Amino acid sequence: MTKARYFLFLVITTMAGLTPLAAEHEFKIDPQTSLNLNLAFRGYFMDDQRIQWSGLEVTFGSEAAVGTGLERDLGWGKVGAEGLFFLNQPWGKNVLRDAFRQRYAANFDVDTFEISELNVHFQKGPFTLAMGKKETPFGRMYFPHSLNNLGFDAPFIRSEAILWRETGLFVTFQKEFLTIDIAMTTGEEDKDTNSSVAPVGRIGVGGKNWAAGFSAKKHDGFGSENQKTFKNHYGVDFMVRVGKLQLSGEAIHDEYGLKHDYNPDDIFWPRSLYHRDIFFKVEEPITGVGGYLNLNYAASHWSVNANYGEYKPEKIGNPLHDTRIRRGIFSLTSEPIPDVRVTVLGLFENDRPQESWMEGSKGKAVLLVVQYSL
Repeated sequence: MTKARYFLFLVITTMAGLTPLAAEHEFKIDPQTSLNLNLAFRGYFMDDQRIQWSGLEVTFGSEAAVGTGLERDLGWGKVGAEGLFFLNQPWGKNVLRDAFRQRYAANFDVDTFEISELNVHFQKGPFTLAMGKKETPFGRMYFPHSLNNLGFDAPFIRSEAILWRETGLFVTFQKEFLTIDIAMTTGEEDKDTNSSVAPVGRIGVGGKNWAAGFSAKKHDGFGSENQKTFKNHYGVDFMVRVGKLQLSGEAIHDEYGLKHDYNPDDIFWPRSLYHRDIFFKVEEPITGVGGYLNLNYAASHWSVNANYGEYKPEKIGNPLHDTRIRRGIFSLTSEPIPDVRVTVLGLFENDRPQESWMEGSKGKAVLLVVQYSL
């Protein structure tokens, strides 16, 4: 066996990892109460050339995800709670930093323990009321994830615009082909830093092999005082399934950018590599439109997923921001033995203008993930 093949053999046989939670176990506490438990353990190899200037672009890592749900049948309805918790290996602390790279230091500040979802809900007939942290009720996603970092291998509008989670009060009405989601949220994934709330909602129709919907989110800006940032969008989504083949997509009209003339060098929270956290006009958002198509073929022990999307930002006279973004994602997943999944993924983006200190970065990333789930 050559050294290269031996190295690849070690990678595949000593790591564990892939899509958030694939297996589920249900335990009966009593005739009316059940407990669900999902466990996933992952290891991965990542080569992200979009951050070639950081010293963190090529690395091995490990993580785990724990999902749990508790539900009790009250006869007239149901009460329950659900949680999804991530265990993350943090980045090394000896990161390459200087006056320019320091701007992105917060991007690599990863919590070892992360509450991804945690809520209590009540269900009666077609109505469900939940309070806590849940998946954002905006659009619908049908593409697979590979890591706890949900945005790493996601379409641009999902990794840069639409939040993965919202925290607040959620109401769902679901009956036959109609689904209505309405939520009043903090506007951020976690606890809010201002006193306003953000309405988010979706109205959709669908059946076993098709779905379509319209979504909207409106907020006066997340963050505190002169640090407020717009994060509003209006979108449509669809899905069509024929046998083992599934086609889906989303498109949004997006509003973003700093609400006030705030010095970008003073930003201390995680920043966008695509220069979206910039100021244009007082209390006036920057706009953009974008979307993607996702094609998935799923067999019994393997699947192929292909995704392509584009995002067109408003031209504000800044080439670093104004250039259209194109992103393609291709992944192959196999299950060589029961409960173990191996995924190889490639992400490709078009070349865009870069700041001089970022010279050498490229629009591509490669990921190898192995998961063992219970």
